[in-house]
Parts: sequence; C-alpha cells; structure tokens
Amino acid sequence: MLATASPHLQAAARRLFLAVPVNQGCSSIRLPRRCFGRYASVRAASVTAPPAKEGADDLGFLEMSSGTRRRYYMLGGKGGVGKTSCAASLAVRFANNGHPTLVVSTDPAHSLSDSFAQDLSGGTLVQVEGPDSPLFALEINPEKAREEFRTVSQKNGGTGVKDFMDSMGLGVLVEQLGELKLGELLDTPPPGLDEAIAISKVMQFLEAQEYSMFSRIVFDTAPTGHTLRLLSLPDFLDASIGKILKLRSKIASATSAIKSVFGQEVQQQDAANKLEQLRERMVKVRELFRDTESTEFIIVTIPTVMAISESSRLHSSLQKESVPVRRLIVNQVLPPSTSDCKFCSIKRKDQTRALDMIRTDPELKGLNIIQAPLVDMEIRGVPALNFLGDILWK
Repeated sequence: MLATASPHLQAAARRLFLAVPVNQGCSSIRLPRRCFGRYASVRAASVTAPPAKEGADDLGFLEMSSGTRRRYYMLGGKGGVGKTSCAASLAVRFANNGHPTLVVSTDPAHSLSDSFAQDLSGGTLVQVEGPDSPLFALEINPEKAREEFRTVSQKNGGTGVKDFMDSMGLGVLVEQLGELKLGELLDTPPPGLDEAIAISKVMQFLEAQEYSMFSRIVFDTAPTGHTLRLLSLPDFLDASIGKILKLRSKIASATSAIKSVFGQEVQQQDAANKLEQLRERMVKVRELFRDTESTEFIIVTIPTVMAISESSRLHSSLQKESVPVRRLIVNQVLPPSTSDCKFCSIKRKDQTRALDMIRTDPELKGLNIIQAPLVDMEIRGVPALNFLGDILWK
C-alpha cells in the first residue's frame, strides 16, 4: 500500500521509520565508544567546515594560478585519502587556465594512470589528452630504478653503479666513496633510493631545458613516511657531502705528494669541485622546498579521527622542515541531505566529531579548509577530474 500512497504519505512513513530507536532491529555489532542518544536524528545534519583562517579569501584558486613564475605544489597525507585525485584535478585546473603543467607521481604505487584513464607508465613524460593547455604526466618508477641499480652494479665488478648514479646527478658521490674503499656499499640499493630518484627529478626541473616550459608542477607524493624522507633528504645529503669534503681535506695533505707523482692531483681537485657543485644543487632543492613564494604543501585527509590525527602529526613535521603549508583538503565528506538512513546518520555524526577536531587542533586550526564531498561515482578521466576541480579549486 505504501508504494501507491501519495508522496506526502511516503515521506511521513519514512520519517516514522527513522524515528525507530537505533538499538532496535540492528543485527550489526555496535562499538561501545558511540553514544548518540536514544534515537537517530531525523533532521538533515549538514557537516559544517571549521572556520578558515583570516585572509582565507585570498587563498583561492585565483591566487594559485596568478603570475607566470613557476610554482610547485605537493599534495600528501595518509594513504587512501584521495591524494592522487586531488593532485590530478589541480593539474587539470591549472592546464585549463592557461598554465603548461606537469604532474609527477613519487608514490611507488602509482595511480595517475588510473586517475587520468590513460597509460602514463614508463618513467617518461606523457601528454595527457583533454585539457586546454599542455598537461604532461610523469610516473617515477622506483622498482625499475632498483632493477637498473642491481644490473649496473654487476657490470665490470660493480663499477657500473657510477653510470646509474651519474644519470641522477649523484655520480660524484660514487667517486668519493670509491676512493675511500666504500664502493661495495653501493652494490645494493641504499635506503631512501626512491626519495633520491625523486630529488634527482626535482633537480632536473630546476636545470633541464626540457622542463623549462612548465609554469606549474604538481607532485602526487607517497604516503606520509616516504614524503617526510623526501623532504628531509636534501639536508641529509648536504650534511653527508660536507662530511666527505672534510674527510677529503684531512687525507689530502697526506696523499697529495703521492698523487702529484702520478699526475692525479688535478683530477682529484676536479672531483672535489664536482662534489661542491652537487652540494650547491642540494641547497637549491632544500631552498625550493622551503620557499613560500614558489612552493606549497597541501595536506589531504578524510573526516576520520585516525586520518585527522595523522594529518596533525604531518603538519608538525612539515613545520619542523620549514615547508610552507596553508591548505588542508578534507575529502569524502557526506553531502547535506534532507533525510538520512541510520547508517548515514551515524556516519555523519562520526564525521562531525572528526571535523570538530580540526577546530581545536593546534596544528590544523589555522589552515584554510577545503571540503570535497563524497560522490556517487569514481573520479576517473579528465571530465571527472574537471568536475572535482570545480568543487575543490574555486
């Protein structure tokens, strides 16, 4: 009979159904931490965003796209929160607003190809089809790099490692380690190789002519731990190179006479100069990460207590690295509704509790909050990314 009733009667029946006590007629296991009162809410409960910091009106997309000076945007956070979709939508948005754009994935588990619905694998620049201005994508392949590392390290007794490191701009380190009889340490991929490869790409962006056309470069970073290693690597390499230079200085006086006999003094000075040049390049990368005028890290999260807590810790770590952060994207927020099922009602209150954490969290409450709704379709392909970009980047 309900199926043939008037719309008003059907709506009244639905409201009556939602007024049934939550703890009745439910076969699922209820966690003891939830305490929502006796009845599920029958009123639409729109999730309200935490207040943005003062001047947030100046942090819209117009501010991000203004000017022709190259800018770098890094999007990162906990795994599974939608970093790739947000990064890809930002890249499409930039391209559609006249910026030649490059989007780079430093995540070993690449999703850019899936996000754009286009094969972007291979570790080379691939043009994305669809945007108004040139948009290229690059998926850095750490596994392939590791295999290359193992292969070249087996050639000529391990001397092929230098060729591989040369391709990353780090070959001079092998020369120095080789002279110190530590070359065997390079026979296997060292920890942080993924981040070293990503750093080498950043160095190429700064110097190589093939990347000079891009005015916006967007990084889809790996989950939190990898990203923090990536950002701290320039400091680590700078300190390591400094130690090597000091060590060389100490042993130089004892070996200079012998080396001059064999005519190698000029070669050694040239190697030291290259090492110093590499150190200067590392300083440039470090300064790039910390440059508030050209670089910004955007944290992506979802409205759960665990994700918000990790985002708070990430922001704290980024602050220690002096990396500029101004925006926080809260993804997968339930959209407003005139009526909720019991599951949605509980989920909405759970999200509200997580969003309330942002208001009081000392690390996050000062950021400009951008909300992205939970949508009923998969964000895949340029048209879908345009849709998401229109919501996120206003």
